[in-house]
Amino acid sequence: MISQVPVSEGFVGNGVEWSAYPHADSEEAEWGYLMTDEKLRRVFERLDYMKPRIVRIMDVAAWRYYKGVDMQGEPLLDFACDEVRMVCRLLEYCQSRGIMVLIGDYGVPGFWGYAGGIDRVDDLRYIDMTTRYLTYLKRERGFDCIRYYIITNEPNGSWACTRGDWEQWKRGIALMHASFEQADLDIGISAPDAVEMSENPASQYPTGREWVEQTVVQLDSLVGQYNIHCYADWAFIRDGSFQRHFEQVAQIIRPTGKKMIFGEIGGWYHSGEMGELYKQRVAEKPFASEDSQLFTYDYVYGIDAADALIQAMKAGWHGASAWMLDDAMHTINDLGARDQLKVWGFWNSLGVELTGDPAEEEIRPWFFTWSLMCRYFLPGMAICNPEKDHPGEGLRIVAGQSDAGTTIALLNASEQSRTFRLKCAVAGADEMELYEYMPEGYRTDEKSFPVASGRVAASEIRRGDYLVEMPGRSFQLLTNVKPE
Repeated sequence: MISQVPVSEGFVGNGVEWSAYPHADSEEAEWGYLMTDEKLRRVFERLDYMKPRIVRIMDVAAWRYYKGVDMQGEPLLDFACDEVRMVCRLLEYCQSRGIMVLIGDYGVPGFWGYAGGIDRVDDLRYIDMTTRYLTYLKRERGFDCIRYYIITNEPNGSWACTRGDWEQWKRGIALMHASFEQADLDIGISAPDAVEMSENPASQYPTGREWVEQTVVQLDSLVGQYNIHCYADWAFIRDGSFQRHFEQVAQIIRPTGKKMIFGEIGGWYHSGEMGELYKQRVAEKPFASEDSQLFTYDYVYGIDAADALIQAMKAGWHGASAWMLDDAMHTINDLGARDQLKVWGFWNSLGVELTGDPAEEEIRPWFFTWSLMCRYFLPGMAICNPEKDHPGEGLRIVAGQSDAGTTIALLNASEQSRTFRLKCAVAGADEMELYEYMPEGYRTDEKSFPVASGRVAASEIRRGDYLVEMPGRSFQLLTNVKPE
């Protein structure tokens, strides 16, 4: 039975991290202008199927509009350059599709080695130039899809430009918020953007959990949306620890009444048998950096990534964006080394150009499950959980309901098959499409987009007569939603 008491309401939706191809966005880029209109059109077509509800676009000012400083140390800015035009191409897409955008900076220019001495997020020059850039994008270009700003990526980390300096980051948040207000810029602050499960002994607040707690305590009046990151090991996901852990984090944020999302979410294979298999994979992809997820090529990541996402929703979170959309976006330290790609994507738009292998440009298996979780769990839905104990260990069920209809996702994380009857109050049309992602295969069309494997009468589910048969390590999605 699916409880009709929502674990969350006003769902934001699921989506992706989508960077503006910093190594391939202009003739002056490390790889030249490779992300052409033709390449982008293919990305747009694939996203049109996925229908991400949120997109996180992170950047570095010096990759785009920051051109150093003048003799007085004031920033030189150029919003008409090719690099900014590439960002605008992504924003044009998001604007035309009604996608909520979180935009932000990976770090201040000085942290990335650019001249000018802008080394801190509380530097008033950084505050001013960011405000001017966002004013250009939102007011002059009309990109109302930009809803939130992230002042720097993962500020609690020793690897961040803030290196865990809470006071610097806190002052930067306050200054940016005030600057947005002064400019009458309708953009909220999304924070803390911290890696919640990480530790930094050098920080005033050494754990990611403390960064969440202190953001609520000290900065809630300045924060419009809460977001965190998590890269969980496969065992942590599969045994259900992910949901239990992030239910605790949700309890910290929930009293604020604000939305909470995962700005980045992904899975690792570091330990045990999967860790050993992963090590074997590394040699197979000489162009992949150490910061890669080489199981994106395999069925298994379609299960584990969807499992983490379903558990996040069951824990009461309002959405998540996958790290990441496209291998053509990032390299280690973003220096553009072709043998240091961050291989995490649903494909590599520049597979031929960067690796010589056209297969790298094909859609990978995890697109099947992730795209369905984006496409059919609509913004505004109430998210509901099973009312009773799980029919079997490793079984996850989550439902979304709104006036547009009902979507139910089911995942069997265990190796054993599960058979049970599903009962849920279904809103919307009586016929529901059934999508199945199974170890023996899954149906796609000529573009590798998911295809329904059958149809189910919603009346069967309402009565509790619908028999679900799930092999081990499998996923199903039932929906009567017709995406706009």
